[in-house]
Amino acid sequence: MRAIAVAAALALVVVPAAAADILGTAQVRDSNGKLVAAAHDGTFSYPEGGGLVSIARVRGSGSRERLDGVTMLGGRIHADRITLRKGQAPLIENLVVDGLLRDATPNSLFSLDTSSYLVVSQKAVIGKSTGVVALRLDLGPGYPGAPGGAQVLVGLRERGAPARAQLASKVVTASGPWAALGFGTAPSLAGLPVVAEPLVGGAILPPPASGVGGKAVAIASQFLGVPYRWGGASPVTGFDCSGLAMYVYAQLGIRLDHYTGLQIHEGTSVPTSELAPGDLVFFDGNVFGTPGHEGIYIGEGMFIHAPHTGDVVRVSSLASYASRYVGAVRPY
Repeated sequence: MRAIAVAAALALVVVPAAAADILGTAQVRDSNGKLVAAAHDGTFSYPEGGGLVSIARVRGSGSRERLDGVTMLGGRIHADRITLRKGQAPLIENLVVDGLLRDATPNSLFSLDTSSYLVVSQKAVIGKSTGVVALRLDLGPGYPGAPGGAQVLVGLRERGAPARAQLASKVVTASGPWAALGFGTAPSLAGLPVVAEPLVGGAILPPPASGVGGKAVAIASQFLGVPYRWGGASPVTGFDCSGLAMYVYAQLGIRLDHYTGLQIHEGTSVPTSELAPGDLVFFDGNVFGTPGHEGIYIGEGMFIHAPHTGDVVRVSSLASYASRYVGAVRPY
């Protein structure tokens, strides 16, 4: 894949290497996590002409930062205004995705094609700071000048910090898997902290877990918003339920078959009262008890899974699946 070229535009600011653990107003990062462009006061576009992202005006006043006329993917995504407010969630006005006015509810996920998606008002971690990103665009392959895995992050701010505290000169510039976006219930992955995030029903997810199961949850959390694909077992092309579990545990050196009916036997049976993060939970048993669906337990009655065609990898509660529950196994 081609690396993203840094466009030399009047409104574009490339961040210097030395930086504090502070979030920035808007960023573009390549598929390796390297920061290639960031917004400053004024206008912003990347690349030149704004085919990937453009902001008509960035301006701050007191404890607020305003981003007017935010456009991504040549107009497929547009917001009239994003306001970053001290101690509050971003205010996103008139969000339009693919020609439809959308509800900008925190953690809303919009699939753009088989491997690209937009996430709204999601918690973020960079360095040692936790914060929020108003719009996160994760790109799959096929967009000119942007390799699969590239990210456009618009409206970032450190939690509780004054809006004016995170301009381009203070953005973290480290390459690599630089942030855990969304939620996490495991210790640091690749040296990164993970933040507990309310994703469903306003419930706060449990504190970080340790061990193999905790690492499995941390890995799975990186794929929130990846589209469902029947038979899929890749973050690039999509996941089905057993493909997600298989892929996650493969990263930890644990082999699972790509079938729920086999995975329910690939581990130690776990009673409901002893469920721990990383356990595989199964649902929709047939007359023979063979499950038709599964997920990865994350603690406090929550699990992450790839539900069905037309959906994306997300978090659900066991309570909402209680009538469909079959059992659980620990695959390590």
